Amino acid sequence: MKLLNAVNCAIFAAVLLFTACNTAETTIAEEPKADFTQVIPTLEAITADWNKGDLDKFVTVYDSAATFMLPKGPIGVSEMKGYYQEAFTETGTPTSTLSFDSLEMRPLGNSHALVTGRYILTNQDSTAQSGRYTLVFEHSNEGWKILHDHSN
Repeated sequence: MKLLNAVNCAIFAAVLLFTACNTAETTIAEEPKADFTQVIPTLEAITADWNKGDLDKFVTVYDSAATFMLPKGPIGVSEMKGYYQEAFTETGTPTSTLSFDSLEMRPLGNSHALVTGRYILTNQDSTAQSGRYTLVFEHSNEGWKILHDHSN
């Protein structure tokens, strides 16, 4: 009799587990779709910040946990700012003018975007250097923020 009760309990537990696993999926409210038309203007705004020499404002588009890829591997925002200060400024002023071209933006879901393009840094003597980049953006209450920057 005890064995029969144990078997019945095991069967009942299995039925409960099976039922719980096969219930209709609860619908999760889909997050609202972000305004993707604001991604490119966000990049244009930080370009102006760079060209004014406002590196502090330039880095505000990066999420506090963002990563920036260097040949040695990813670094955080504060390290990235130091890298930019050392490589592209003299006495706090940029040594080159920043511009972007070949911009392409592709939505990734409702609140993320992938942006690719080319940056151009034009020096005061009109020589230029350029490279390609990939940015991953996320839309938040603070607007579009860069989560990852892979520039070369």
